[in-house]
Amino acid sequence: MVIVVGQNSAWQKTYWLGSITRGAVNRIAEVKESAAGKGSNACRVLVRYGVPHELHAYVGGANGQKFAAACRADGITLRSTEIERETRTCTTLIEEPDSVMTELTEPAPPISSAERDRGHALLFGRVGRASMLAICGTAMTGETDDCYRSFVAAAREVAVPVILDSYHTHGRLALEAGPEILKINREEFAELTGMPVDSLAERVAAYRSLIARYGLRWIVITHGSRGAEGFNGSAVVRVSPPAVTAVNPIGSGDSAAGGIIASVHRSGNSFHQRLTDADLLRAAVVEGVSAGTANCMNRKPGHVEPADLDWVRAHCSVETQRIE
Repeated sequence: MVIVVGQNSAWQKTYWLGSITRGAVNRIAEVKESAAGKGSNACRVLVRYGVPHELHAYVGGANGQKFAAACRADGITLRSTEIERETRTCTTLIEEPDSVMTELTEPAPPISSAERDRGHALLFGRVGRASMLAICGTAMTGETDDCYRSFVAAAREVAVPVILDSYHTHGRLALEAGPEILKINREEFAELTGMPVDSLAERVAAYRSLIARYGLRWIVITHGSRGAEGFNGSAVVRVSPPAVTAVNPIGSGDSAAGGIIASVHRSGNSFHQRLTDADLLRAAVVEGVSAGTANCMNRKPGHVEPADLDWVRAHCSVETQRIE
């Protein structure tokens, strides 16, 4: 069972319309509403792969009730911590036919110390039963800066591998506890390392600097529509997806995380022994790119159709290079 920490839940409203005219009435052609946030998006993909999981999130108010109901409808196993404040709404405007996207993201509601303590107790009480811990996205307002670091440390104590898909304050501090896998985009990777990352040689040097600093075993950097690259200390795997028509890119990075998690989950108890296995890294990066790309092909954010996933996977370009 994979535990996914996706604290910052949201109720997503996606609008499709023609070109937006500022200062005028803009009529909406289509509306979709769904549970959102990096954690729920990743879990929706895990449902597609049949991976047992739990989503740990804070939910509150009418939006929180809608979020929980939508998770149940999508097959997501939600272990929520109820909060007094309302779960935020995120609104996305997609202009057709060229799919220009404008996002309006509300700030996360603050949580109280009592709510925070309940959320932590729930997670700490469950992590020992997990096969993997995935930490996705930003922490809630009112969380301690070191909350993710304490989650990683708790998992490490019981030999549960961790994938970290978070970058800002909480994510950076979590690196100090030594998660096995870091998923990050190219811009964040360059900022985190403070090193040039344009050439392969430069990226390998940057990868090795992070591995030496934090004890990471895998680093996966995403490049949006250009795919992703993974490094495990001895091999680089580059995966490029086929060209597709992007209907809705919301949640593609989260879907990629879901694909990687699902692939690692399949390795079972042998994961720690196979961390230097280039074939396992290759499979994980291919699945991440396939899920992230397939997500773009659907109207619903963080949603992957099996037929799309199979087609993208079959048409990915994959290159593996051993590194001395």
